Amino acid sequence: MNKIKIVNDNIDLIETDELIEVTLSDKYELFDIRKMNIKVLGTTELIIEYENKLETKIDIEYNICENIKFKVIEVKQENKVKIQYKYNILKNSEVEVVKFYDVNNIKELDIINLNGENAKINYNFKTIAKDTQKYDIMVYHNSSNTSSNIINNSVNTDLGTTIFNITSVVYNGITGCILNQTSKIINLNDSNSIINPNLLIEENDVIANHSAYIGKFDSETIFYLMTRGISKEEVIKLLIKGFLYDKYNEQINKIIDKYWRWYNE
Repeated sequence: MNKIKIVNDNIDLIETDELIEVTLSDKYELFDIRKMNIKVLGTTELIIEYENKLETKIDIEYNICENIKFKVIEVKQENKVKIQYKYNILKNSEVEVVKFYDVNNIKELDIINLNGENAKINYNFKTIAKDTQKYDIMVYHNSSNTSSNIINNSVNTDLGTTIFNITSVVYNGITGCILNQTSKIINLNDSNSIINPNLLIEENDVIANHSAYIGKFDSETIFYLMTRGISKEEVIKLLIKGFLYDKYNEQINKIIDKYWRWYNE
């Protein structure tokens, strides 16, 4: 699999095949921001790992060519992050984004441009919030018959607070689009989190759905599992595992395991 590793705000490793072109720019002196452009020429996969104790400031732009499938997995273990993503997806291409964050404080902007007919994105994001985390996700359906499926899951612990602002846009005359938004925030603390699901649609020929949940794990589910002889602490751990685990990525699961000490009876 293609791989990029970023350590302490520096590009530590780039291993890519001929289907991915990576272009780096020097940091802007005024804002101390590094830019990375990733052009995807054919069907392939990429993993990006972040290990930063310093503050990270980076802009990443993906340009996806026509008629391909592309999967990117991002795993962040960082302290403080300011990051912007842009996904430009052309005709008949499908992008799967899998993100898992173990981050203290973050401000992130994701801009998704579905620029060609039949372009699709499946965006699956999971995070452990120990401090304030704010995510703005903008999805622009710029061509007909495009599809977006945005799934966000967050678990708040310690002083964690999560804000999800998700906006999906379809302009008049852009027909046959499918828009889905699902966001869930589980509180293991008493934080005040926010989910803002926005659907800005000017066209009738569209299928659009959204759901949002903020709260604790369902009390009936907890009770049911306890009747099977499982302690409440272990029930919470099992529910966290089911909520965050990734069946395809063992590295993500190892990160989640270390947080099972969170819950105290």
